[in-house]
Amino acid sequence: MATKYQPLYKWRGTKIDESNQPTDLDWLGYDGQIIIGRIRMESGGQKNGQWQWSGLGPRVRQRLAPQQGFEAEPREAIRKVEEYYHRLMRLNGMRGSKDGR
Repeated sequence: MATKYQPLYKWRGTKIDESNQPTDLDWLGYDGQIIIGRIRMESGGQKNGQWQWSGLGPRVRQRLAPQQGFEAEPREAIRKVEEYYHRLMRLNGMRGSKDGR
């Protein structure tokens, strides 16, 4: 049986404000204070039930494409975000705190 991807960064459920409770369907990834990306469960349309991932990161001169997509499993969506973040940082001569170079 294949081993599940183990996230490298801290992931927290999103919430609108301090009184809002996060759900298990929408997450933000953090490298310290930097938001590296987001995953969320698509709840309708052609991608219903899939996990959308979006890569973010700090303000940098150059961005990469694609910076978002869909995966069937949340851990695979997290993997896509973390890989995007590492590629983005390398492109801009920087490193993420968990970048294994």
